[in-house]
Amino acid sequence: MPVGNKMFQGDFTEVSEMSNQSIINKRRMINGYDDGLLQASPLKHPWARDIFKGMQKNNWVAEEISFQKDKEQWENNDLTEQEKTCFLRALAFASNLDGLLVNSLSEVIKPHITSPETVLAVARQIYEECLHVDSYSCMVEAVGLEPEEVYGLYRKDKNLFYKNKRVLESMYQINRSDFSTKTPEGAKEFLEACSTNLIFEGVFFFSAFLVFYNFGRHNKMPGSKEMIQFINRDEDLHVRLFVNIINTIKDEQPEVWTPEVQAKIRQNIIDAVEMEIEWGQSCIGEGILGITPVMLKEYIEFIGDMRLESIGLGKTFNAQNPFPWLDEFTQNNMIETNFFEGTVREYQSGSLEW
Repeated sequence: MPVGNKMFQGDFTEVSEMSNQSIINKRRMINGYDDGLLQASPLKHPWARDIFKGMQKNNWVAEEISFQKDKEQWENNDLTEQEKTCFLRALAFASNLDGLLVNSLSEVIKPHITSPETVLAVARQIYEECLHVDSYSCMVEAVGLEPEEVYGLYRKDKNLFYKNKRVLESMYQINRSDFSTKTPEGAKEFLEACSTNLIFEGVFFFSAFLVFYNFGRHNKMPGSKEMIQFINRDEDLHVRLFVNIINTIKDEQPEVWTPEVQAKIRQNIIDAVEMEIEWGQSCIGEGILGITPVMLKEYIEFIGDMRLESIGLGKTFNAQNPFPWLDEFTQNNMIETNFFEGTVREYQSGSLEW
């Protein structure tokens, strides 16, 4: 049963033993006291409020971006056939994944969170995933791409079909009528579900981001590159949100962070890294615009190590970032966060310029 129902199931009685302070003291990320009214002050988890406010300051819409140059380059065949194929494949999975995230966050994750300020942040994330879905649609229409080649690619491409299948299966493992976080096993399953979301936000987008930034680095598809910068900025906060959710559950219910759970989550991240490498390499083939399969592999392993470390699991791959030029697109005049450390420096509402 969703949270926030028990207080209003019967008739009114004055509950004198309950005070505002005692309610706040009973707050937990999951399995805490919650009357469903989203009282977010005073805060039990102030970091969630900070992330929510950061999300608010990052407002943008796809209509702010010009895709005219992209359309001209696409129609004038300024991109080779290999480059067009790579672009479409990167766009296909990114657009598929954001749609899947809308449903998993709203149906699987948010109903079980009992921290009001965290619920606000997750709700904002759901909105942003919807924004991303709409933005990909704007890109497809503005550039003049064939929608079937983007949204329907999974019906023709075996690798993409099985990647989407894996994502769906892992997303909905706890979406069943008898699931509850109240049991130790249920809490462990929810913790794993949160780590699955971290994988989607923090691993599965990154070969696509790399492809789009590399096109931009070579002055190709500049509008698409700019839109990905906006999306990447949003995803950075989504990653921070779920890192904090996971670490808070660990702190509040240390009994669920067992060696078995740690091993399972570690292996899930390792498997996700391998899957993302396979997909990314299938996009770039033998190499494209200076990116080789070996470099892409090292890069995704580097990202995987960061995700492992962020939740206290330690590195597995010990990889280095082979693309130092990425900072040109994710820092300075592009995005106000350190792409790899996730440290927010400044926000600009509705623009990447200041």
